[in-house]
Amino acid sequence: MPRDFFARPTVDVARALIGCRLAVDAGTKTRVVATVVECEAYLGRDDPASHAFRGATPRAAIMFGEPGHLYVYLSRGIHHCANVVTEAGGTAGAVLLRAASIDEGEERIRRRRGDRVEAAALLRGPGNLTRGLGLTLADNAMDLCDPVARMYVAAGDGAAPPVVTSVRVGVSTATDRPLRFMWRGHPAVSAPWPWAKEKGPDQAGPSY
Repeated sequence: MPRDFFARPTVDVARALIGCRLAVDAGTKTRVVATVVECEAYLGRDDPASHAFRGATPRAAIMFGEPGHLYVYLSRGIHHCANVVTEAGGTAGAVLLRAASIDEGEERIRRRRGDRVEAAALLRGPGNLTRGLGLTLADNAMDLCDPVARMYVAAGDGAAPPVVTSVRVGVSTATDRPLRFMWRGHPAVSAPWPWAKEKGPDQAGPSY
């Protein structure tokens, strides 16, 4: 996607990312492609749950930088989390990639995630997503708009998917903001599901 796609309000980018495709190692034998089905918006200094809340610290400085870059950090010293930097003009913002559905390269993702994991759960949860796609701290600050980058974001196929929102998962502050975006009813979305009382995915398993 062009840089203008990311240089918009974070909430707009988060909603638009649902249904977009992530391609990693395109043009190589390790290529994997997945469709985004869940993400969360994290805003700037008015969002207590955001890394940017306390300003452009060494960790959060990338969120104030050029949109369209990848922000990867280690959560709890265990799981890598991948975010797409948004906004323009020095305004902080990023979208956390929470879950995706595999389009290409399932066998390569299984080498990283295991043979016993059901297909819908391979990239379900932010830590599982980065592990399955092979993203680490070495990919932090990657320019997703650079044609030679190992990862890029592309428009999805077909009509726009149905998108629903809820509060974010696992945050201890700003818990009432509906900044989580999901492809309604998609089996790769992590729990909890706003539509669970109607009909939700079966046996989601761990979402981290």
